[in-house]
Amino acid sequence: MKNKSKAIAALALSCSLMAVSSASAFSDVKGQDSEVIKSLQSKKIIQGITKDKFAPQGKLTAAQGIHLVVKALQLKSDSSAQLDKGAAWYAESLKIAKANGIPVDLAATPSTELTKEQFAHILYKGIRATGEYPLIKMYIQVADDSETTPDYQGSIQNLLLMKIASLDSSQKFHPKDKITRMEAALMVYKAAEFVDNHKAAQNEAQQVSFSIEKVNDQINRVVLTRAQQPNPGYGISIEKVDFTAEGTAVIYYKLESPDPDKMYPQVITDTKTETYLSSKYNVEIALSK
Repeated sequence: MKNKSKAIAALALSCSLMAVSSASAFSDVKGQDSEVIKSLQSKKIIQGITKDKFAPQGKLTAAQGIHLVVKALQLKSDSSAQLDKGAAWYAESLKIAKANGIPVDLAATPSTELTKEQFAHILYKGIRATGEYPLIKMYIQVADDSETTPDYQGSIQNLLLMKIASLDSSQKFHPKDKITRMEAALMVYKAAEFVDNHKAAQNEAQQVSFSIEKVNDQINRVVLTRAQQPNPGYGISIEKVDFTAEGTAVIYYKLESPDPDKMYPQVITDTKTETYLSSKYNVEIALSK
């Protein structure tokens, strides 16, 4: 009977990241952590092992970890191949993860419990699948870095720079410790927030305005502004100007992304470019294809 109870508990834990019907508070999660869990639960990314228990200190299996990253980052696959009937609950997530360059070899044994460094590597690969993100060239000192598997060191450093992962008060990451459900939930929450914030910034980056300043009766100065960028690396340049028979000058501009090999001050910046045109022309701007 005891073994049967353990088997039921294990099954509940292994399936607990699959779906959720509605968000509710868990009695074993308090404070700010509770808000994070409710947010993830409302988005059908996680659920508890029972109606009112999340088991924050429970361990995370490889299948659960990959499923969690795929769901939190809303990763998709272009493959139209159908899964076999009766496939495991995590099979679709493994397929999507593999299509997005996430190492699924860790799930060769789905019930294997993930270490912090393994989950960090899976999560960073998932973030990379959503786009390229410029980071400051900087090394963060990790007191127990010598214990980290070399293949995972880069992923951990990048997550620390993104402020998705963190060190303890002794500046240790504890790479070989088994990651808990709560630790994983907090990291994917921050990862999803990081991706969403950068996508919002990229969307805003498409909004370019222009102003016209009179130089003299014959010449106007046209200034294109790309406003409120997170750092000066998000530039703008003029590709060409086309003059139409109807008397319009169409200025084609190009948006520039930060150089990943350069360090930029993290300060909100308006980047500008300009050109001079005859005052007889009306002005339009367009993003260069």
